[in-house]
Amino acid sequence: MKALMKLCGALALLTAGLCATARAADSDAVELRVMTFNIWYGGDQLSFGQVLEAIRAADPDIAGIQEPDGNLRKIADALGYSYVDERRHIISRYPLFDASGADDVYTRVELLPGRIVAMANTHLPATPYGPEAVRDGEAVEAVLQMENDTRLAAAEPYAAALGALAKEGVPVFLTGDFNSPSHLDWTEAVAKTRPAVRYPVEWPVSRRLADAGLRDSYREANPDPVARPGLTWTPGYPYPRVRETETHDRIDLVFTGGDAITLKSELVGEPEGPDVDIAVGPWPSDHRAVVSTFRVVPAVAPAMIGVDRRRLGVGELLVVRFNIPGMEDARISVIPQGSDAGAAPVLTMPTGDGSDRPSMRFGTGNVAPGAYDAVLLDPEGKELARTPFWLLDPAAKPNIAVDKPSYAPSETITVTYRNAPGLDLDYVGLWAAGDPDVYNYYTYVYTGGGVEGSVAFDAAAVGDALEPGEYEMRLMLDDSYTTLAVVPFTVK
Repeated sequence: MKALMKLCGALALLTAGLCATARAADSDAVELRVMTFNIWYGGDQLSFGQVLEAIRAADPDIAGIQEPDGNLRKIADALGYSYVDERRHIISRYPLFDASGADDVYTRVELLPGRIVAMANTHLPATPYGPEAVRDGEAVEAVLQMENDTRLAAAEPYAAALGALAKEGVPVFLTGDFNSPSHLDWTEAVAKTRPAVRYPVEWPVSRRLADAGLRDSYREANPDPVARPGLTWTPGYPYPRVRETETHDRIDLVFTGGDAITLKSELVGEPEGPDVDIAVGPWPSDHRAVVSTFRVVPAVAPAMIGVDRRRLGVGELLVVRFNIPGMEDARISVIPQGSDAGAAPVLTMPTGDGSDRPSMRFGTGNVAPGAYDAVLLDPEGKELARTPFWLLDPAAKPNIAVDKPSYAPSETITVTYRNAPGLDLDYVGLWAAGDPDVYNYYTYVYTGGGVEGSVAFDAAAVGDALEPGEYEMRLMLDDSYTTLAVVPFTVK
């Protein structure tokens, strides 16, 4: 830090913004460890206990988990992480608040009272896989087109939302299994040393995130991809079992932006694994993990409200957290979802000055099942923030329905669902009726985190017209192959 301040004095005109950050960091900075970890189908493939051990060894403050398959809260509880965003697969030592509206790809993390960073987590589509196309002789133009058609569109909401925050100086983090290498790794120099890198590739996802102002923390801390490739895919199925034709690459990444300085970035994996900094044996996943350490200056938080669980049963405790900067005597009201802020509440309570009660607890035993919003109101009743949640009958089970029993081959099929888990990667899939092979689906559509709603299987989703026959739609859990509900239909 002293060296940085000396540099600021020498280059004041060129580095005014950097100097201001450095001065703020002396008094306001927080050191933060952020992890990304694909735990391999719920962490049960080899040893759930070793998955816990890997996270414990990495010691993150916040972790983005991929493939939790419904085990996220179990992981958080076992490791003592008090805050869980089940929808986005994030566990945290710090309070979490949903962002709402167009920017709801991220959650706000309150590192200090009234001071936040933004955190997002993703698992981009796995197939078709770019490095395998390179392996199989595809030209670079075809590989880039494949990436643009699959992963780039899925990454765009993160680039747009987090890039905008980063430009405002808000510290942002994006973790994930991107299923795509970094353009920082597939360079001319690397192509001369790694046979799998047959030619340089400007991989579109990492390039788009970089253009949005996000930085690859591992490559910041380890800038030479020849000396330190940092490969995360794959140590094996499990280690050391690897297919002869396997491609190896760095696809598990921690991006940052805004007022955050990367201090170090470490690879977590099997003992004596290549470039592994934190070793855990036996290693429990088909991916290595990454944990990066940052010095951040958290941004001033807006008015915020959050719920501990987005989906709970009647009679369970509703915990509501809030932040009301510079305001006293606000109020929290629970109203039917989508209602005007002035709607008659089913539950309500004044916040006081908010200094001694940053969260409030509501009993739900007398509230009817339904979709609700928790709303933060100022003393005049003006809405400051809201967040949705669903209150379910404890006996309620997930279910789906189609809008009619039979369809023409190219007709749009509308599927409604209720009582879903409410996770971003819950999905509705299309199978032949009674097919026992859960991998043998025709296509699928993600629910986007809704507990109830509808999805449309139109020409864009289905592709070629369905042959006449018997089919079924299945509501599936969290990007897994766990079936929650089934409904049959006919194509004539």
